[in-house]
Amino acid sequence: MKTDNNIEKFLNKKSFLKHRLNKEVLEEGIAYIPCYVQNMDDIICKYSIRDCVSLNSEFSDYITDFIECIPTKYPIVLEIYGSKFTEEQKKIIVDTITSDGDYQLGKIIQENRHHRLVFGEMVIGTVISGILLALIGKYLDGIPQEFVYVLFWLFADSFVRYIFIESGDYRNQRIGAGRIASMKVEFIEDEDNSLCLSQQ
Repeated sequence: MKTDNNIEKFLNKKSFLKHRLNKEVLEEGIAYIPCYVQNMDDIICKYSIRDCVSLNSEFSDYITDFIECIPTKYPIVLEIYGSKFTEEQKKIIVDTITSDGDYQLGKIIQENRHHRLVFGEMVIGTVISGILLALIGKYLDGIPQEFVYVLFWLFADSFVRYIFIESGDYRNQRIGAGRIASMKVEFIEDEDNSLCLSQQ
């Protein structure tokens, strides 16, 4: 069937991500993320006030999506093309990128503390339900065996998921937030708007 052929075609489709990264992003062991902005509003959230500033969510998502494609061994330089910013504006942008990355990092660490607490409870639950399963046939005839089986697999499933899935996700999220908080920012003026696609 034609549908089956399409599925096979989709499954066999190759990715050229590595080629694109080498061509457009990576240079001499450094990953450059280019972005074009018209003004501060493209970078800073419009709801921000002085001394309480955060990044525009679209700008933040753009950076995060880019970073997820770049191997972790490469340091990152964010190249901001476009308007000429004052030194004060540049400082606000750099400080906000750093503080937003630090905020995300802190949030990830806090969430992991909660997961580790739950993990400890899963370990205890798995051990106790395992002991109950071993004792049911000999000493605890009054406890339904199926009920303990369900408890055991519930605790064991959460235990295994944390070790093999969530701990890896936590590591990747922490690295990503750390890379945002520590990346270098460069400002490149484009006075004639020659690099802006929306002006062409």
